[in-house]
Amino acid sequence: MANAEPKDKAGLPASSSPIAITSDDRFVWVVNPDNDSVSVIAVFGDENQKVAEISVGDEPRFLAITPKDHRVFVSNSRDGTVSMISPAARRVLQTTPVGTEPAGLAATPDARFVYVANFGSDDVTVLDAQTGRFTQSIPGVGPKPRAVAIVGDKVYVTHFLAELRNDTRSVAEKQGRDDGKDGRVTVISRASNRVIGTVVLNPLADTGFKSNGSVLDRIVATDPATFTFVTGCFPNLLESIVIKGTHAYLPNVGSSPNGPVLFNVNVQALLSVFDTTTDTDSGQTINMNQGVGNEPVGTRLFNTTPIALAFKRGTDEGYAVAAGINRLVRVTLAGDGKPTINAPANPTDPGGIIRIEVGTNPQGIVINSTDTRAYVFNYISRDVSVVDIASGSATVNRELARVAAADRPASGTLDAIIHRGKELFNSSIGPAGTRADALPPAGRLSAFAWGNCYNCHPRGLTDGVTWMFGDGPRQTISMESTAEHPQPDSALINANGAPLLPSFKQRVLNWSAVRDEVQDFELNIRNVSGGQGFIRDGNAVANLTPPATTGRDPDLDAITAYIAFGIKAPISPFRGADVSQGRALFAAANCQSCHGGVNWTRSVVDFTPPPLSPPETITGGQLVRFLRNVGTFDASAFNEVRPNIVTANGAAGFNVPSLLSVIAGAPYLHSGSALTLNEVLNNVTHRSAGTGGVDTLSNSADRQPLVGFLKSIDEQTPSFP
Repeated sequence: MANAEPKDKAGLPASSSPIAITSDDRFVWVVNPDNDSVSVIAVFGDENQKVAEISVGDEPRFLAITPKDHRVFVSNSRDGTVSMISPAARRVLQTTPVGTEPAGLAATPDARFVYVANFGSDDVTVLDAQTGRFTQSIPGVGPKPRAVAIVGDKVYVTHFLAELRNDTRSVAEKQGRDDGKDGRVTVISRASNRVIGTVVLNPLADTGFKSNGSVLDRIVATDPATFTFVTGCFPNLLESIVIKGTHAYLPNVGSSPNGPVLFNVNVQALLSVFDTTTDTDSGQTINMNQGVGNEPVGTRLFNTTPIALAFKRGTDEGYAVAAGINRLVRVTLAGDGKPTINAPANPTDPGGIIRIEVGTNPQGIVINSTDTRAYVFNYISRDVSVVDIASGSATVNRELARVAAADRPASGTLDAIIHRGKELFNSSIGPAGTRADALPPAGRLSAFAWGNCYNCHPRGLTDGVTWMFGDGPRQTISMESTAEHPQPDSALINANGAPLLPSFKQRVLNWSAVRDEVQDFELNIRNVSGGQGFIRDGNAVANLTPPATTGRDPDLDAITAYIAFGIKAPISPFRGADVSQGRALFAAANCQSCHGGVNWTRSVVDFTPPPLSPPETITGGQLVRFLRNVGTFDASAFNEVRPNIVTANGAAGFNVPSLLSVIAGAPYLHSGSALTLNEVLNNVTHRSAGTGGVDTLSNSADRQPLVGFLKSIDEQTPSFP
């Protein structure tokens, strides 16, 4: 059935993807982000052989094939370029500079133009699809544009992160709320190449899961637990958008930040839907986790991290890519376009969920024109899964083959350890455990594969969410500044690749300086994700308490190695700009007293973990020496709620955050209360902390060049002592 006659693709909607298939169904093209290349796989007649690998720019993320297979375009995120390739010659014909960190791109159905979403510079570049040359830049598309879809006269561009809702509530009343944010999609007219609207993807009022109490509603959790409070969530991490009929479908991670933070009420697996005729939410969004709890142990697997989707042409059937569990999940549409995964309605209902195991960390999918094969891009395993989806086939909904797309790191090397850490960071499963909720197909990382690090730290960065933890509201910290770079020559790592502190220079962790070792996040695996955890030596695991967690499990050490070496700092769109005036103001205000050093923070672990008390003072679980009070704690704010402790962590100050790539980290401060860097500098206590309370930045006109300098800081910016 793989030899069926291909159908013409001209005029069909287009969507950005890391994998694509030629119009004759003969070749699949796929990106290799960690190898700086794209691969070509011959697939017609189930040949399933790699036939070429073509070098492109730095970290290619998405590609698009123009109708009739005239050209292939590849976005190179770290280069800020797009490569245009001749499919016939299989060589790069043109490399065109675009915006900062280009991401999703798609070709128009008439093969005239390619639209490129520039994730780091908040704009869209239009390229000539015949020559690959720049034709126009479209500003004002919103923050962090990620995925692109084209249908008719419209170009849709997703905003990767959710944004505060446009209502009358204060920022503090929205940050931390399950309905405090919504998803956004910018609408561009192809005729004018101007923004003509914004689609708002509403929060889901009822996820189908209940919590034991509610932090922001001041409903105290009970003991024994009673799960009675309805939880909601908002769409976040909008990595893809697909058009089917008159609806757009967006698989995404639903963030549910109101506490208490428990594994089955903090993140969800959403499939959001809007009507492309009205560009409004159609009210058909589903939670793909709802009903999964009715599956029996041994089958139960939550559909974690939906990241991509593709539909068949001839039927209302498609497949969502659940990156956290290495599976496809079958989706069907009702006559009105509402999706379902046919989850069981109760424990006695067998339901109809179909999952297909593929490679490691799948992130893209494409279906051939005859609806018989699906091809899946597996990011971590660096291969492509070939899946039989032909109706009536004896092997339908099974993986038929897995084709290597690019080389993996050589075993026994630090690169291989980092690669293993990246796999686990993005996984909801991990090694098999011994508890019922950790037995295969689940594992030790989370209960029934509920959660993973990516859901809050996509590519090691931030989800932009203020979470309600036991010690108060906590904005997700981007991880690119966890370790200093470059490290001193004296820096040491253990046999598992994990940093050995303090020779290896690393920040003290969390807003309240409550952790010193990355491996301490074993506690998040256990307590937030409900997992069995990695450490199984019988000894206690506790913050700042013996024994140290480094070296107690090789997989936990591998995750630490990935965080230390494998996460790349976002690139500033103002790299290379003249910011000398702002830099001078930074120095004059002595900002470097807190934000000096290689890592743009004074926070550095300078002792061998765990700390001894004395000499260290530990109060409320905090390493007090690393806290700095700069007036950013407001006890009267609505979301400054701490149900688990008497003394408010934050009153004594916070662990100094890094300014590395700070432009990409909004909102700011521990509670997300400052939406912009201008708002950060409006705080007099904060901006005068380095000058003994003397305000050298009282003139708002002076603060603007300082903000410009802050926005320019990235890995290439010289730091201050």
